[in-house]
Amino acid sequence: MQPLLLALADDQLPNYDAIALSPGVGWLLFAAVTCLAMFFVAHRDAWRKLWLRMEDPRPIAAMRIVFGFCALCNVNGLWELFEYLFMDEGLFATDIAQHYRARSQFAGYGDGNSENDPAMFFTFGAFVEWLKGPNYSLLLFDSSPTFFWTYLVVFEIAMVMFIVGFQTKWIKWVAWFLYMGIILRNTLFWEATENVYRVFFFYLLLSRCGEGWSVDNWLRCRKLRKQGRLSTPGGPGNGAGAVVETEGTTRFLEPIYRAIPAWPRVFVILNIAVLYCATGTLKNGPVWTRGDAFYYAFNLDHFYRMPPQLLSSYFGTSLFRINTWVVHWWEALFPLVVFGMILRWHRREQIPRLEGAKLWLARIGLGGFVAWFYAIILWSYPVHYRAPAQGFVVFGRVFQEAEAITLIQWIVGVSIPLVAALVVWGFRKLRDRQDIPREKRGRLRWLDLDWVCRWVFGRRMWLLLGMIFHGHLILTMNVGWFSPGVLACYPAFLNGDELGLLSTKFGQLLHRVFKLPMPKHVRDGQFIPSANLDLPPQPPAGASRGWKPIRDGYQQSWAMLFTGVGLAMIGVIRRAQTDEDMWAKLAKLVDNTAKFDLSAGLSAQVHQIEANWFVLMIAVMALVVMARQVRGLDFNPWFSPVILLAAWLGSVAAERDALGMIWVVLVVGVLSYGGCHVKVDAPKPIPPRDPVTGRQNRPWSHGPIGRTLVTLITVYHLGAVASTEFPEKDSWSTFRGDVDRTFKHWLQTTQTTQGWGMFAPNPPRSNVFLRVTVTDQEGEIYDLNTDVYACFMPGATEAICDAVYPIPWVTYTRQRKINRRIAGSEGGNGSWYQKWHARWVCRQWELEHGELPRRVELYKVTYPMPSPQEVFMNPYDAKTQYNAKGSHTKIHTTECKSSTEGQLKNEIRRRHGLPEVDEKEIRTWQKHRCSNWEAKLIEEAREAARKTGEEVDVLDPRFDVCPDMPKEVRKAKYERGDVDLLLDDD
Repeated sequence: MQPLLLALADDQLPNYDAIALSPGVGWLLFAAVTCLAMFFVAHRDAWRKLWLRMEDPRPIAAMRIVFGFCALCNVNGLWELFEYLFMDEGLFATDIAQHYRARSQFAGYGDGNSENDPAMFFTFGAFVEWLKGPNYSLLLFDSSPTFFWTYLVVFEIAMVMFIVGFQTKWIKWVAWFLYMGIILRNTLFWEATENVYRVFFFYLLLSRCGEGWSVDNWLRCRKLRKQGRLSTPGGPGNGAGAVVETEGTTRFLEPIYRAIPAWPRVFVILNIAVLYCATGTLKNGPVWTRGDAFYYAFNLDHFYRMPPQLLSSYFGTSLFRINTWVVHWWEALFPLVVFGMILRWHRREQIPRLEGAKLWLARIGLGGFVAWFYAIILWSYPVHYRAPAQGFVVFGRVFQEAEAITLIQWIVGVSIPLVAALVVWGFRKLRDRQDIPREKRGRLRWLDLDWVCRWVFGRRMWLLLGMIFHGHLILTMNVGWFSPGVLACYPAFLNGDELGLLSTKFGQLLHRVFKLPMPKHVRDGQFIPSANLDLPPQPPAGASRGWKPIRDGYQQSWAMLFTGVGLAMIGVIRRAQTDEDMWAKLAKLVDNTAKFDLSAGLSAQVHQIEANWFVLMIAVMALVVMARQVRGLDFNPWFSPVILLAAWLGSVAAERDALGMIWVVLVVGVLSYGGCHVKVDAPKPIPPRDPVTGRQNRPWSHGPIGRTLVTLITVYHLGAVASTEFPEKDSWSTFRGDVDRTFKHWLQTTQTTQGWGMFAPNPPRSNVFLRVTVTDQEGEIYDLNTDVYACFMPGATEAICDAVYPIPWVTYTRQRKINRRIAGSEGGNGSWYQKWHARWVCRQWELEHGELPRRVELYKVTYPMPSPQEVFMNPYDAKTQYNAKGSHTKIHTTECKSSTEGQLKNEIRRRHGLPEVDEKEIRTWQKHRCSNWEAKLIEEAREAARKTGEEVDVLDPRFDVCPDMPKEVRKAKYERGDVDLLLDDD
């Protein structure tokens, strides 16, 4: 039945065999994730040392400067579209923007188009609805030109303060809020660039990015220097901090760069790896496989700076293909550099190897994770495999579809275990070889695990390829601020001393070549080292905050960790058990298509138990137990099964509407509190140096409660980001949507939703433009020459070409992205903008010419690019190709006089000194939010009254919250004689 419903709901024919396997794939994935959790639990100590350590602030400070500058330029680059995108005179009036960008948030806020819908929140509940988010743009309340330009000035000031690092603790939040307020007002211009700045801006918010290379740190150092409390270059500690004994007194000299928590930088590194890996794996189309993707992307008329046709004719079938394959695999395999960084860090920190039960838990966890994914591949791949028309060829023998599937299953089934075994064997050999002195290694003395991590998986290779790739995009293709934004995150891959050395050498160069003044230590080539973390445990009175290192020994017990994993497993199981059945889906489909309701007995559902309730239970339990542990009371492991059972039974009661899930969370909190009754002594603090290895132990980034909270946020966010990368395959379809909804609100509120399918699965192989024509009142047709096609048409003037096809094309405009989206070339997802763009053209023409045009027509203009083989040593001319094979397809027509929102409002007329017209001539969109909100209140009251069997009086004054009224309220008032007449639609 479910495949049938999906077929009815979507024109695209689904893969029924794959959908049938989807529930099984979901449970296999659940088993794999559980095993992965076991692996990380076993490595708990390494996890804590990686995420919860302190480090130098300069990598994240460098990112703040470069990333902030690029983000500011990204917004300022939209200057020519400010009015079109962000003002009420542009594409969307304020109320229209509210409807399309935050409809549920503004459900209880009037659109201001009539006296019955005043621009205000109708009730306090309506304000709470807006607070739920995730779009908090102030431009959705007022987008008049005056307000927008004031908003922009404040934004520019905040961003400059953020870049230079002045009052960074709070200005970073202001800058982020204002930045999001601009780009969330209208998403028509969005591309992958916006994803970069939204996602990585949030990680900067979480960091203490103002502790280095900032005005804040300069003011701090100046104050300490005057007080004689700063470690300076050439003095004690050389800028890294020191303890100085003088005349029987102890002076504490603070470092120039105070250490900060490392976990936000780890987020940046991991998300960069997700970005590249996702876009690399999504590029799985035949154009990428053949190596022609670079050729097609390079020849898109919207992107190149200089005509590339001649170059493409020489290298389209050779160098361009090598570039395509290198970039493709570099992106897909980029997580290897993160793997190499973690291995080197693990070795450098001399973290002891696991032993005993921990070792076997890690082995079972990692082995189980690989095995379950191995099962997913073997089980689901056949339903997605489509044999080539010529068959699957191996060693000259051709296998048709049925035989090919069996052969591929055997190949994959044998090769994956062999590769896994080879990887494990190679890792152990390289790891053990590293402990052998070089002179005793025999051949290839240099080959060990550290060399592999430095070169094969090393930053020097992978980041260099990234800089070459993005540098090429910046120089030869006009793709905006995407590449600079990604490159701005690269400093996160370096440590503080590396950046200190690079900045010092650069300063030396500037001083030597341009005679710019530099500090003495820069002129001498001496960089400031990272802060000395061997600080005394008790600083003197009056020392700056952050001086005292946190080295307590508090950590969650093993029982707590396994209880948390158990709660997460129960949450997934209970969510699956209470999922909607086929009748709920059928009821929605019937209601949307046939416009009638199924009987309540068929469509009735049990109360759905959301997995996030169990996430909240884990958080409450972990925080309560840690708070009790700090007070000397440890958790009794025998309470673990009690908590798990209470969570399960409580969710069953909530499923039957016996109680709310919030009470179950409170019960888990109470049990966690009661379970901590074993008195224990405080754990010994971690010594500054490891007594066995002598290696420096970094202090913790936060206290016990802070570390618990950070760990909870880290695990949840990693799961949320990972869930966005699930393949969009039918074999994952029955659970992918539910997983997305679990993390949806978190990702949308933090603006870390992911979308990295650039030029995937194939790049466009045709150039697409948007043509707009206007027919005035006399019937004369005007081509607005809105895109590159205008320069290719016969008779095109030099002025037209300079406007739409400048060569070389230096500056970047989002107008071309907007044109492609409106034309429907990006998966058709932007075609709904066509009517609104045409209506804007109507209004703009009326504003500029003083009269409303008769109609506006939109055309999709396209012409195919020849293949690389066709142009080999025979470059094509874009203009000739367009005139020979171009096509114009009408995609939309708007009659300006009769279209809603197609005429200038009198408010805008007054702004520009135009005479006002009769309001009856202006067709506004009446959304009836007021009456709909009252109807919503009535329906909610009825829902609550069904449990008690009470009747709801629709004329109750508590439902009368705004001037307008729902149909049933008007009808009831008419019957009671309170109103004189019914409206036509009543």
